[in-house]
Amino acid sequence: MTICQSCGAERGSQDRFCRSCGVPAAGSVAELEDTRRFNPSAAQGTPSGFTGQFYAPPVSVYPTSSMESSPYKTASLRKRLLRQKSFWIFALVLVSMFMMVGVGIGMKVSNSRRNVMENRIRRVSAEDVPNAFGFRPGLLSDAGYPQDVKGTYVESLVTDDGPAALANIQAGDLVLQLNDKSVRSITELRDVLDSLSVGQVVPVKVYREGETLSLWIKVADRNYAPLQLKLETREQGWFGVNNSIRRCGIPGEQKCGVEIQGLNDNSPADLGGMRDGDVITEFNGFKVRTPEEFNRRIRLSKPRSKVAVIFYRGNAEQKTELIIGYRR
Repeated sequence: MTICQSCGAERGSQDRFCRSCGVPAAGSVAELEDTRRFNPSAAQGTPSGFTGQFYAPPVSVYPTSSMESSPYKTASLRKRLLRQKSFWIFALVLVSMFMMVGVGIGMKVSNSRRNVMENRIRRVSAEDVPNAFGFRPGLLSDAGYPQDVKGTYVESLVTDDGPAALANIQAGDLVLQLNDKSVRSITELRDVLDSLSVGQVVPVKVYREGETLSLWIKVADRNYAPLQLKLETREQGWFGVNNSIRRCGIPGEQKCGVEIQGLNDNSPADLGGMRDGDVITEFNGFKVRTPEEFNRRIRLSKPRSKVAVIFYRGNAEQKTELIIGYRR
């Protein structure tokens, strides 16, 4: 008989557990003779008396290399990474497409704006000379000009109170020099204009019917067109000739005028006694030596007003008066 050390109840010598509290009985010295203290640094071998084999997982299920390289990389993780990769590739392609479309639209808008600006610059450049000097330059006509005389051809005046008119420049003149610089073409005239400022008064030389005149002209603002009289069609004069008119010289004279062709029946010109082939040199007191200036003078004439016309028929100078009609 032994005494349980936990509850103090008696326990038989063969009992392994206390019948009262169930605490296992303390082992004898013989049972504890193989017990030794655990040493973690000592090599662990197979326990004595063990003849079986420890369990090892199959290599095909858990590859050693895969477990050592990425032990947490499972099939679901690989699928998730694959989905993320596909998403970013799709997003990159989509962004690239949007960028290409945006670049194309931007280039188209830029080209449109560039074309608009080029057209605006081209339009302003064409009006630089008329706005600044008050006359319209044109292509040089050889009629009435010596071959050694080179200048910018004055096709017509813009207004009767512009810089050119106030400087006594007339349609049909050749501008030889501006501010003491040769202006043999419209391009050279614009180059000289670029060096001038608004309000500056500069010398100008013109060739007119065998004479070279020295004049002075005041530069106006090229960005603003001079004020012009606005007339309705009914308020404009009508002379009664077709558009087949040309500039020509008077034989044996240092004069030029406008030859008329195609008179309309019962028109002011017809009733005034004019004929095809007559060369008009003066209309209502103004010199006319270019078709553009002649048409401008007709339009500015008031309907039903009487005007005097000086013209040449052959070598003979003649004068007539006629009543201006209404423009249809």
